[in-house]
Amino acid sequence: MNTAPNSNQFNSYLIGAPNAQPGPAQTFPTPAATRDTRPLPSVRTFDVFDTLIARRCVEPAHVFEIVGKHAGLSSFAVARKQAEAKVAQHPYNLDMIYDELAVALHLDPLQASALKALEIDVELEQVIPIAENMARLRHGDVLISDMYLGPDIIRRLLDKAGLDKKVSLVVTSDGKRSGAIWPQAQANLAIEEHLGDNAHSDVEMPRRFNIPNRHTTIFGLNPVESVLMQIGLRQLAELCRETRLSTWATDPRSRTAQVVQASLNFPIMLLASVALARLAARLDKRSILFSSRDCDSWMPLFEKVSQRLGFTCQATYFYTSRLAKMQPSASYTAYAKRLFSDDAVIVDLCGTGWSLANFAARLGLRNLPVFFLHKLPTAPAYEAMAATPQTCQFHTVISPTETGVENTVLEMSNYATHGMVEDVRMLQDFAIPVFAKDSRPAETLAIVQAQQDCFATAIRLMEKYDLHDVFALDDASLVAVSTALYGMLTQQTELRSIYGSSHTAEETDVRRALGCA
Repeated sequence: MNTAPNSNQFNSYLIGAPNAQPGPAQTFPTPAATRDTRPLPSVRTFDVFDTLIARRCVEPAHVFEIVGKHAGLSSFAVARKQAEAKVAQHPYNLDMIYDELAVALHLDPLQASALKALEIDVELEQVIPIAENMARLRHGDVLISDMYLGPDIIRRLLDKAGLDKKVSLVVTSDGKRSGAIWPQAQANLAIEEHLGDNAHSDVEMPRRFNIPNRHTTIFGLNPVESVLMQIGLRQLAELCRETRLSTWATDPRSRTAQVVQASLNFPIMLLASVALARLAARLDKRSILFSSRDCDSWMPLFEKVSQRLGFTCQATYFYTSRLAKMQPSASYTAYAKRLFSDDAVIVDLCGTGWSLANFAARLGLRNLPVFFLHKLPTAPAYEAMAATPQTCQFHTVISPTETGVENTVLEMSNYATHGMVEDVRMLQDFAIPVFAKDSRPAETLAIVQAQQDCFATAIRLMEKYDLHDVFALDDASLVAVSTALYGMLTQQTELRSIYGSSHTAEETDVRRALGCA
């Protein structure tokens, strides 16, 4: 590392013409030493790992398993942990770990260097942001990390995770753990608060120096992710966690909707997509019609899943509603007739099938294949108006007799931002949907948009996972896991408090328009 020139050297660089030789050393009077009375800069300090960034693979030690797998060294993970433990008795860094590891694994310098570079690459590949804590950063804040990785590597990790603030980074071997860093920091900074994940280094030690602090644990697995991990769906658990950590909203209600999406609704819809693709393949149906509005987010997820499974099909957003099917215009009837080919299967989130079965009868169809995530039992009020004809073949993940699940929260979790479809007009061969006026308040639609954006984030992050554990589930396991998650979703009363009034108002209007008491 270059050292700064002393004052005389610095003066000689500035005096004289560009090519002139330096003159005799000059001295300048030094002002009398005075105490710096300027106020200390007010900052917040942050831990880095598991506070601002996390690892996709959750446990730090899992990085070593990935490195060993890439390198073809089955003994690497154990040897890497042992090497770090051996040097950790004193201040240490990554180079010292690999010096010890080279001895343990009988590596020559080139091999050790290649393995060290591979570990850094894996860390960079595994880094994910913790958006909630990243959002707290301000320009001028200070990051303090006890870490064997050097500051340059940590900066690269932060940059990849999307750090967009001008912050300082202090890296020590055990400055936080020992507490040695805090008196030094207090001599130069007015620390408003420290945020970190480690109960000792980030909470207890700052407290000893009267530094306000806050503990964060959001990096870990939440209860749903833990269950998924325990039943062998590790990649799904990691994907749900990464989606949760990568999203953030300052509005508490929007954040609640995001967490429900990441932890419950997305995995349910992923499992349902696998079940749907398998059904369509068995039935040899290649035109998959996703009913509006409930399937707005589902359709792009299904397209990704069908591609992964090698199932070639055409997914179409089917403009429909109970009202459009039960009171169809001539143009709507013509629109549906074109879609309801012999190659089609109709998809909906949930329902009794009443309006679709009656509409199929109007079209003169029989054995129309229909896939519901949750097939509901028949509704007496509907049956009193018109009995459900036997025109559809219903397939479902969650059966009508399943207890402990309720479709209202499932519908709320899959809201679209557009209004109900009232009709479809045909302009040549092109369908023009006619949407009802959406009476939902702007703040409600903003929450719907937040949960849709979270769902889209999960779809985007799927590219990081092969999800073999999900695709390998048999049909019975798909149903069992979906049912368990659906039961947890049903218990999310927060969504009822957010959407309950608007949901009830629209349902009342639709039933009134249908003539249903």
